[in-house]
Amino acid sequence: MLDKLTGKSVHYYIQLVAMMGIAAGLPFSKIPLSIGTMLLGLNVILLWDWKTVWKNWSSNRWLWLLFAYFALELLSVLWTTDKHEAWNMIRRELTLYAIPLTIIAIPLTDFKHYKWVVLTFLVAVFLSSFINTGTYFHWWGSKVYDDIRSLSLFVSHLRYAMMIILAVVFCAAWWIRKFPYRWIAVLLAAWFIYYTILSQIWMGVFTLSGVVLMMFWFKVKSIRTLWIKRTFIASFSACILFVGIFLYINLQPTPHKMQVKREDYGKKTVNGNEYTFDLIWKINWENGYPVQAFIADGELEKEWSKASAVNYRTGVDLKGNPIRNILWRYMTSKGLRKDSVDFQKMSKQDIRNVELGFASVEMAKGGISAQLYRMRGQLSNAEDPNGKSLLEKIESLKAGITIIRSHPLIGVGIGDMKTAFAQAYKTNHSKLTLENQHLTHNQFLTTWIAAGIICFCAFAALWFIQLATALRINAFEWTGFLVITMLSFLIEDTLQTQTGVSFVAFFFAFFITGRKILYRG
Repeated sequence: MLDKLTGKSVHYYIQLVAMMGIAAGLPFSKIPLSIGTMLLGLNVILLWDWKTVWKNWSSNRWLWLLFAYFALELLSVLWTTDKHEAWNMIRRELTLYAIPLTIIAIPLTDFKHYKWVVLTFLVAVFLSSFINTGTYFHWWGSKVYDDIRSLSLFVSHLRYAMMIILAVVFCAAWWIRKFPYRWIAVLLAAWFIYYTILSQIWMGVFTLSGVVLMMFWFKVKSIRTLWIKRTFIASFSACILFVGIFLYINLQPTPHKMQVKREDYGKKTVNGNEYTFDLIWKINWENGYPVQAFIADGELEKEWSKASAVNYRTGVDLKGNPIRNILWRYMTSKGLRKDSVDFQKMSKQDIRNVELGFASVEMAKGGISAQLYRMRGQLSNAEDPNGKSLLEKIESLKAGITIIRSHPLIGVGIGDMKTAFAQAYKTNHSKLTLENQHLTHNQFLTTWIAAGIICFCAFAALWFIQLATALRINAFEWTGFLVITMLSFLIEDTLQTQTGVSFVAFFFAFFITGRKILYRG
């Protein structure tokens, strides 16, 4: 309509602006996502060329696959008891269908415009990551962080991790395609990888590992000389083996580096004060040393008051934990006794680490080292899964498998998932508290649970057929997006949040509409 009135491609450029707006909004807020989506929809309506729109829709096989999955999911409402919850679940997923419909209706046709969208996304991800990092290190502001996962200020840390890794993929493509100013791509990629390590989010590390394997695949395909290809494969395989051995060793339980004996009870400090001990079988261990042993509380209080303004008895760290307990654990992790003599071995940075809430010198190191230490601690103390993300995911997975065994063919219905999971946790005698009882943390299995095995197959086909196509035509960026998305489906219910579903829907539509322009084949 506007094109006819003005004689120019108004709707096309409205589409471009809306897509750039969504790309810019993804790392920041749900508001620009909603505005961008509404603008896309309004643009299609104002175009009022339904013949062309229908032609674009009907000729896109990926859209048909998407709606086959949607139809099967919608069908499950028939056997859902809680119809109200069913419609709520479907409503939350509408973005998954709305964004592809509107983008496919008026597709971009110029390669440079696809580049503009990608560059907008890269700028937005860089700015948001820079703001996150600067706030965390107090380059500005005075925000108090109770967890490294709070590093992501604007959107979910899990969804943001996916955006960071997709940005790495786009930077790699920038280099491969030999676009101008490739040094910027290198710097950006290095920054995004640093941010991934700093954030300690396993979603980022997991998807980055998948992207590295993808890059290896593309590199191997490009090598023509057989001996070079074999050497490259052998070297890469050796690296994978090394990483596997490294992880295996670092996830083993920390052995006790000393033993608490009955004759230790009654021992005194150099100042003549008697140490206090907990009962041997009640003592916790930190980094291989006993926490509730060799404690001279009076001496420690006196020395702590000289080094810190935080009250030893009543004060808390920046995470809200009792400072005394954190101090005990931190000193223990260094192999120190909790007395005045060993307190002198604590540096100013150690004191600051305790005030910040680091309960172990290993956690204070940050990065992958801290995350491995956290995982090792979870695996070593698996009796209570609450508050331990890895163990909580395992419990959720067990509950999901229990439901599938009971309803393998048609699922429980999209509206009855919460009820089914509540019952499954009871059946499994799970120790998870109610607030920690979530869905299965696996989008593939969640789909199966909701609408049955046929819907699961349709959902899996949508992504695996795309992946096979992308690999066949050497679509580097498209493959990267699919690897990130599909790996996230393995460890998260990615489509259960607005940010997650918007991210997936937008780039799904971006690549399936731009396939013939971005790639040959």
